[in-house]
Amino acid sequence: MTTTPQSWKTRARRVINSSDSDDFVQGYDDWAPEYDADHINFGTALLVQFVDLFCRHVAVDAGPILDAGAGTGRMAEALQLKGYRNFVGVDLSAGMLEVAARKGIYEELRQMRLGGPMDFSDGQFEVVASLGAISPNHIGADAFDELLRITKPGGLLVLSMRCGIKSMIGFDRKRSALVKAGHWRLINQVADFVSHPELDPPMRSSIYVYEALPR
Repeated sequence: MTTTPQSWKTRARRVINSSDSDDFVQGYDDWAPEYDADHINFGTALLVQFVDLFCRHVAVDAGPILDAGAGTGRMAEALQLKGYRNFVGVDLSAGMLEVAARKGIYEELRQMRLGGPMDFSDGQFEVVASLGAISPNHIGADAFDELLRITKPGGLLVLSMRCGIKSMIGFDRKRSALVKAGHWRLINQVADFVSHPELDPPMRSSIYVYEALPR
């Protein structure tokens, strides 16, 4: 399918600037058929940085790995090429999950909202990863408690988030509180880089690696 700069920028801006949760989900449902093709033009820098940091800290035989905000499975698809397996994916958009399912990468896919109770056991995942899902209309800082709950002690959380929205979702405040409480510790980060130079103005992101600590 051929995509034009205007078409992918319009679709991207729709979800970035969505006014409410329903509009956000509908935007992703509508975007799903073109999503992978559009990302030839959009967001490659974020994926490359994320995969590089993930591979530096996560053993290739680690699993299960939760893809939190899986979308069409771009992250798992890239990591599978590096030898990773045993992915479970969750996303709020049924349309995105339909595309991800066709790739045959995931052991399981579930439609699930990040930020609420998650239907997984305590410590079920060795790794929880979230690429590009942390945004005001998708997942806020309160979701980190639940993501930590389902990460086994000693497991890792690899999380990207858009810069410039930290105060909006209270990320810095929540991160500090979790460190102070002894629930996680920062292992590594790629802070404040241009992740989407294709946009005007360019979008910036950060990526964090945390270790979940025993409680």
